[in-house]
Amino acid sequence: MKDMLKSICGEAGRKGASFADVRIYQSEGTGIVRQDGRADKLDQSSVSGLGIRVLKDCAWGFASVSGLDRDAAFEALDAAIAMAEASSARSEDSVVTYIPGIEDVVRAEVEIDPRSVTLERKMAALQCYEQAAIELVGSKMANSITSYRDAAQREIVCNTFGTYIETEIIRTRMTSMVVARDGSLLQRGSKVVAAPRGFELVESTSAQDFTLKAASLAVSLLSASPPPAGRFPVIFHPSVTGLLTHEAIGHNAEADHILSGTSIIAGKLGTRVGSELVTIVDDSTLPGEWGSYKYDSEGTPGQRRVIVDRGILRGYMHSLETAAKLGAAPNGSARAQDYSQRPIIRMSNTFVEPGESTFEDMVKGMDLGIYLKGGQHGHVYSERGQFTCHAGEAYMIRHGEIAEHLRDVSVAGMTLETLMNIDAVSNDFEMDSPGMCGKNGQSMYIDNGGPHIRVKELVVGGRN
Repeated sequence: MKDMLKSICGEAGRKGASFADVRIYQSEGTGIVRQDGRADKLDQSSVSGLGIRVLKDCAWGFASVSGLDRDAAFEALDAAIAMAEASSARSEDSVVTYIPGIEDVVRAEVEIDPRSVTLERKMAALQCYEQAAIELVGSKMANSITSYRDAAQREIVCNTFGTYIETEIIRTRMTSMVVARDGSLLQRGSKVVAAPRGFELVESTSAQDFTLKAASLAVSLLSASPPPAGRFPVIFHPSVTGLLTHEAIGHNAEADHILSGTSIIAGKLGTRVGSELVTIVDDSTLPGEWGSYKYDSEGTPGQRRVIVDRGILRGYMHSLETAAKLGAAPNGSARAQDYSQRPIIRMSNTFVEPGESTFEDMVKGMDLGIYLKGGQHGHVYSERGQFTCHAGEAYMIRHGEIAEHLRDVSVAGMTLETLMNIDAVSNDFEMDSPGMCGKNGQSMYIDNGGPHIRVKELVVGGRN
């Protein structure tokens, strides 16, 4: 395999490419879904293929082929070369930053390879988790969906810089979604358990830490109140801090958005974009985290990337191309979903660093406000600098104390104004929101989190 990939890179150079890379991507896995007490879906997938990028005459060409046939791979090279030649007269000049070639092999280290576990064993474990939630909710149950997925993935990157890297990773993920009903009122609770681990993740997770958390939340929200509407000071739970960080600043710090003019922090390096209490990091080197990796899909080592340091914008997330165009060092932020996709800039584990306040003091310092928990989803309008975040639950804060329970709470604001208005950051930390981020039709593994943060004022609303 190594000889074939190096031959393709050599042939690309002989055909006039100033840079080329070849990526092999292989994946196999199992997915199970149980719904309302019964097995609902089962799938077993296997994917294998090869993608080739070439840079010729300052234009990119890309082609991919399923399978690993040598003749088909060289045909894909010819197609990529032809695409670059056809695009060279019409596209903006493209360049890449040179990095010294790296040779490495990264093996997955797990206790129980999920490929060695029978479907019956996986189904039985999932059924036990689901049954615990059904029993807790009882007659109030409207819908229960419990899912399991494992994936054993292999990516090989070879390029004309001399890089040849093989990376294996095994991931396991379980999700629980419970909907409870009281008359016409429906409320949802959810929980995700995921890690780059094997089936040992399933066997070491208790129902109390998984499906019962989702079920308990759904039931408790039935007696919660709709939120008030207006402008309030707010405290974000770490899950909402992570959601804000990912949506509001993370996407804006992806250097392809900087180059396309769709980021509000373009041209602001070295300037203040937030409170001096705020340091924001994207780090793919954290051991055992869902968004971590040793090398990206261009063969660049993953790094700790400081985006904002005590309120000052310090950097962006880069690919080989954006680093060259912006005069920066590549920092291992380009990833591809599979062999049929080109690497694009993606977040990994994005978070706010802890501060010095305590959560209790943050609450005591608030006369009337809202504490948001359970970050669920959000959206950012990068060009306008606006964001929205939806929290599954919240609490009123009255006279420095946690008060009544709230449900279905959303907040909205201007990104930079919100970062400037952070007036307290707690000394605790949590990163427990493993998920998939979509961008340009590709989905990628990410996580986010941080400490509790307090914002002087945000627009609060909700839905009944």
